[in-house]
Parts: sequence; C-alpha cells; structure tokens
Amino acid sequence: MTTPLPLHLPAPALAPMTTRRGWQAGTLVPALVAVIVVGWVAFGWLELAANGATSISLDFRIFWAAARLALLGAPLEAFDTARLAAMHGTSGEGWMPWAYPPAFMVALMPLGGLHFALALAVFTALSAAAMLAAARPLAQGILPLWLALALAPAYLPSFLMGQTAVLWTAGLMAALACLASGRPVLAGVFIGLLTLKPQLGLLIPIALIAGGHWRCIASATLTALVLALAATLVTGPGYWPLMVEMMQVHFDIVRGTAAENARMISVYAALAGLGLSEPLALALQWSVTALAALAVALAWASPRICADLRAATLLIAILLSQPYLWYYESALLAPAALFLIRARVLSLTHLPGLLLLAAMWLGLGPAILVQFLSGVEVSLRMVFAPILLLTLAVTLRALTLRALRGVPLHSNSPQG
Repeated sequence: MTTPLPLHLPAPALAPMTTRRGWQAGTLVPALVAVIVVGWVAFGWLELAANGATSISLDFRIFWAAARLALLGAPLEAFDTARLAAMHGTSGEGWMPWAYPPAFMVALMPLGGLHFALALAVFTALSAAAMLAAARPLAQGILPLWLALALAPAYLPSFLMGQTAVLWTAGLMAALACLASGRPVLAGVFIGLLTLKPQLGLLIPIALIAGGHWRCIASATLTALVLALAATLVTGPGYWPLMVEMMQVHFDIVRGTAAENARMISVYAALAGLGLSEPLALALQWSVTALAALAVALAWASPRICADLRAATLLIAILLSQPYLWYYESALLAPAALFLIRARVLSLTHLPGLLLLAAMWLGLGPAILVQFLSGVEVSLRMVFAPILLLTLAVTLRALTLRALRGVPLHSNSPQG
C-alpha cells in the first residue's frame, strides 16, 4: 500500500493565500457566494409566500416530494412521475424523475415533514456545513484558503438548484483527507455514504484497489451494505426493481436528448452536440472512461505519485468518465484545483497556472449567474470543456514527469 501523505506538513505552495491578496480573494468572494445563496433561498421563501405555491421549480423539489411520499408511507409512489409531480405541485421543465437508492430517500425523510422553503434552507445549510468540515483539514490552518475551498463559486450551480453535488463532493474530500492522514476505516465510512447517490463513484473502487487500501474497501463495503439493508427495511424490497426500471427509462430518455440538452456537460453530450451520431458518441465516451480508469489505476498504484496528485487525478477522471455529467457536478473542479496546488503541479505565483486555477475555482458559477440574471442561455459545455481539457493536460504531464523522473513521494519540488 502507498504511504500516506501527512496533511500538516509545511506547504510553501499555499503561502500566497496568507498575503493581502490571498485574504481578499479567500474571504470576499466566498462571502459573496454566501450572500447569493442565502438571498436565493430567501427569495424562494418569499415567492412561495406570495403565490401560495407548494414548491418552486428547482431540482430539490424532486427530493422533497419523494421524502414526503415516504413519510406518508408510500415510498414506491415516488417512481410514479405523475404522483411525484402532484406532490411537489410544480410542472418545472424537462424530465425530472426519482431514480435514487432507498438510503437516499430515507436520509431525506426528515426534510419531507418541513415546508419546502425551510427544507431547502436546511438542505443547503447542511451541504455548506459538510463542505466547511471537509475543507478544513486540507487548508492546513489557512483561513482564507479554507473559506475559498468551502464556498467556491464553482458550487453555485449545485447550491442554486438544491442539488447534491456539494454534499457528495464534501464526502469524497473527507474520504481523501482521511486516507492521506492514515485513517482508512473512517475514509471507508465516508465512501460508503457516497452510495446514497452512487453515479459519480464508478472510479473510486479502482483507485482503492490500485492503492491497496483494503481496510478502506472493507469499511466502505460494510457501510454501503448496512445503509442499503436498513433503508430497505423502511421502503420494502419492492423498491429495488422499481428503481432499476426507472433508471433504464431515465437513461433512454436522456440518451434521446443528449445532443441538445444544454445542461449535460459530459464528453458524450459534447460529442453528440457536435453532430456525431449518438451511438458513436457514447462509444467514444466509454473509451474515454476506460482511459480515465487506467490513469487512476496507474496513479494510485505508483509510490512515486503523492497523495495530492492521486486525489486530483481521481477527481478529474470522474469528470471525464461520466456519460451523464450534469452542470452542477462540475463542483469537483474546485477541490481538484486545491490538490494540484498542494502537489505543486500548478502555482499561485505563476500567471498561467494561476489563471487555470482561477477558472477551476470559478467553474460554471459565473455562467449560471449570467443565465439567471439575464435570461440569456450560456453554452455551459463551451465554458466547461476548455477548463477540463487544460486541467487534464497539466495533470497528465505531471503524472508522466513524476513517474519517469522518480520524484520522491513527499517532494515539494514544482513540476516542469
């Protein structure tokens, strides 16, 4: 198994965040993000009070409606899209089904007993708190860095739609921090919790197996099984076949709209949007997924690759590997940026690297704000693709150089 990298070693690469400009960027921008999120939740609350509606057209309405059905003793009715729509009372836009594991429904049940606006506020606060807790050990005691990572603009799409990307990202960051500090069992617990919404976790087992993290694998497996079994006692075993059936329906519908679905930012969707036939675009996506899995396996198996670079590789590979990658899941770019700084692949004092780090940190936040404020449709794929491709290029270069040059595991020497 690869040697863990302590989290509290001196990190000169992070020193620029302690300067005046670092404090400004690390406090003012996160404060603005917090104001936007709080203002958005408050606006939703006022809108509901003004028009007497049950909910508003955010993705969170699906979570809330499913939780209410579960509280009413009818969890299986969440798979009936008409019944689900009747429960949240909002037509919304596009296809929005419930297709999640039973443990996620059970976890949401307490929110189903609350007014929609209060449930959204609690969910948002829990997501932000989870991110604050997960970011703290990675910031090495640097307050502006902690705040910058915990409230990055890249999280705005998830916050504004009431989605799970921030919560899921926080869980993965916590797991990576625990692995790096030699706490594999606790890391496995966090990874097991990620199965509440498992789509993004395809490459995590590959990383753990390649790194020889067997205690973490055992802990994650046990956690996932306990969650699934406990939740099934609440929802009933009939939940599982209905979930599988809905997932198939969902995937078929999404495949039919991949080219024109502006909110899907995966390689698959981008290729389909460029005019490639859908089967060819999907085949190329699976090829990219296979290559991403190979990169993760090689990085996590190599003792020459430090924990931070392994973590960055996993995050970037996840973004590359998912056929159905939605715009709010671009939140993974922000922690990837921090890991690349800590690994000294990118520098806060080198202009090209700083620009790429800024782009990763901002993510799709500015584009979403432009859409919300102006009503002008922004091509999220065109914003996301260059950032991801540049990030991939510098990460692959760093992996190659360190593997070939044999840079020691705890080296702080910059790349290139």
